[in-house]
Amino acid sequence: MTSLSDYFISAPLSALLTLSLGISLALLSDRIGKWIFKTEEPVHSALYFFAGLLAISWLIWLISLAGMVSVILLKVIFWSIILCGIGIAAANPAKFWSPFDRKLSVLKNLKSFELLTALTLLVAMVGYLLLSLTVPTDSDSLNYHLALPVEMLQKGSLWFNRDNLHYRLAGFGEMINVLGVANGCPQLGSVIQMIALGHTLNALTARLQIGPKLTIGAFVAGIPTLLFLLPNQKHQLTGILCTTVCFLFISNSAGLTLSRIRLLILVMLFASGIKYSFLISGIALIILFLLKRKDDVSLPKVALNFALLTLCVLGPQLVFRWLHFHDPFSPIFEGLFADPDPVVQRFYHYIKTFRESSMPYPANLTLTDSPGKVSTILGPGVLVLGFLPFLFRNAKAETVSIIFLIAAISLGSQLSSRFLMEPILWTIPPFAMAYSQVRNFRFFVWFSRLQLLCVLPFIALGLYSLGPSLFSDSRRTEVLLNSANGYSESVWLDQELPNNAKIATTSHARAFLNRPFFPWEYLVFTSTHKPEEMLLLRKKLVNYGIDYIVLPERGAESIQSEFAEGPPFVRKTFPLATRNPFNRKVYSVSIFRTDTTSRGTERAK
Repeated sequence: MTSLSDYFISAPLSALLTLSLGISLALLSDRIGKWIFKTEEPVHSALYFFAGLLAISWLIWLISLAGMVSVILLKVIFWSIILCGIGIAAANPAKFWSPFDRKLSVLKNLKSFELLTALTLLVAMVGYLLLSLTVPTDSDSLNYHLALPVEMLQKGSLWFNRDNLHYRLAGFGEMINVLGVANGCPQLGSVIQMIALGHTLNALTARLQIGPKLTIGAFVAGIPTLLFLLPNQKHQLTGILCTTVCFLFISNSAGLTLSRIRLLILVMLFASGIKYSFLISGIALIILFLLKRKDDVSLPKVALNFALLTLCVLGPQLVFRWLHFHDPFSPIFEGLFADPDPVVQRFYHYIKTFRESSMPYPANLTLTDSPGKVSTILGPGVLVLGFLPFLFRNAKAETVSIIFLIAAISLGSQLSSRFLMEPILWTIPPFAMAYSQVRNFRFFVWFSRLQLLCVLPFIALGLYSLGPSLFSDSRRTEVLLNSANGYSESVWLDQELPNNAKIATTSHARAFLNRPFFPWEYLVFTSTHKPEEMLLLRKKLVNYGIDYIVLPERGAESIQSEFAEGPPFVRKTFPLATRNPFNRKVYSVSIFRTDTTSRGTERAK
């Protein structure tokens, strides 16, 4: 077997290629979009970019579904995009550099206070860009957002082991990630999110004067949750930005043509194909569209186009899940089966009720019980939602759709900052239009800048921890050992165990396991108080031929007593690898031998 490490290339080259592909994809999408729709408005340019992401991810999904995915094919796609981008930039260098020249000229004419704000925002955005280029280290990315692409490249197919329950949540984001992994650029997802953030900020502030423009930029860049979402291969931020642009497009578009409505639908479907939760966002956007629709827009034609495009874009995902799990939205409908898997049911309950903070809702959106969890909050920026009742008078449709989104998230999704960030971004356009010229807006101006200043030290800490991975392979390895979830443990396992040893471990960092492993969800979500479930777990361990079981010192006593053969033959203490120095802890892991011989099989019977 191979692991994510086997796809690494030179660290500086990886960062350069990742940035090159992101810029090339943006240029190519923009060129095609302007050629088709004949408009250069920033909101349209953002839609073009997301439509380009849809085209790439949808194509890779079909290739993987057909069992034809390979490193060579993905290299062809990767380099074709880069060469197209180079061609577009070389054909008109002045046009390529013109956005930078315009921003530089604006910067030179700013007053001292605005200049200070602009420079602070620039420092933050450059910091975020550098963070997005660093090697992936977070648990989410290494659990399945990158582990699934590794398995797809091993098998040449999307038809993964269905016991890896987190893989069931895969969508278009993982297809973008597999393109990056195959080309030695596992950080591609975070760079895509960084470019999407730039497009979205440009669209949100396009109609504002320079003062409110800087304020909105500082407000968004200062949201602490970005520290977690942006340098991550999760693509949740991609979906949030995608729906925000759709919201802005519907809100501002007076004369919608059917072709532009199709573009809007495609981008909405792209977000829905990233993560189930964006289906809720899609419903809120449909409500907004219906409330804003002009009489000259034919609803039957729009409905027909929506149905056909949904069948085309999301159909392959739904068919795959139906064939593989008998549930097109697995694991949501597992409880409706005649004989549901209790482990899958607990897994769904876990992801639905997961909280990053021990603080109760809604206090967990603004407060944290530890500096190490600052990236799990929205900060005081969540207070902008308090203006919704005052926005209703002049933005009824927008306010109704935002309130629906908040209510739907509160009732049917995770009550965490990552999910509530979306309605905050949706609130920015009507809020800015209503209050940017009001005298009291200056309080929001000072608040936005203060929040950004509070976030800057955490960006700096992230760069201090992860930045060295950009410069050399040895420094990348050092960063992985210090900051990557489960990397040190996987290196230690390779040193202690035979190459052909099959393991069961509770470690979430599947991407770095280069040996056959047992899906950790069945170790964690099996009820140790139900003998029938423990019996099924033993049968699974026997069927997988597990030789060793790797368990933490605390929290897995029942699993140890049931499946470990005697005392551990080796134990080691590791520092908890984390990007945030305030989260530094230690934990101990032990390796036990397991019994998968005929005697173990007899017990399983």
